[in-house]
Amino acid sequence: MWIDRADWNCCGEPFRLGSRVTWELRRDIDKRWLEEAVGPDTAARVDAYQYHHADTGMVIEPTNGTVARIQAVHGRPDPQTGTARGSGVLTELGEADRGTPDRGDLTFEGFLVNLEL
Repeated sequence: MWIDRADWNCCGEPFRLGSRVTWELRRDIDKRWLEEAVGPDTAARVDAYQYHHADTGMVIEPTNGTVARIQAVHGRPDPQTGTARGSGVLTELGEADRGTPDRGDLTFEGFLVNLEL
């Protein structure tokens, strides 16, 4: 699943490997940006995203699970697309807390998280 930096910085609660979480997920993810940033193989693993700001009419699935993997995604900014194609770098983490820093010229974009349901 995907957790975008904007949603995370606004409303995300810290979590770590092994944490039991209840998240509201959406399945209508548009993977085009993610495919360009981290490649189609990595993007293919993403089947949902966490979303805190549901409008009425959106299908939200409350989901319980255990955090099995956390990867921070950083990418090089591009004024046309937001993130330069192929610039995505994945970093394994043991926990996700507010204030995930940029890495030099790479901007923090969000987290890829595996949940065991």
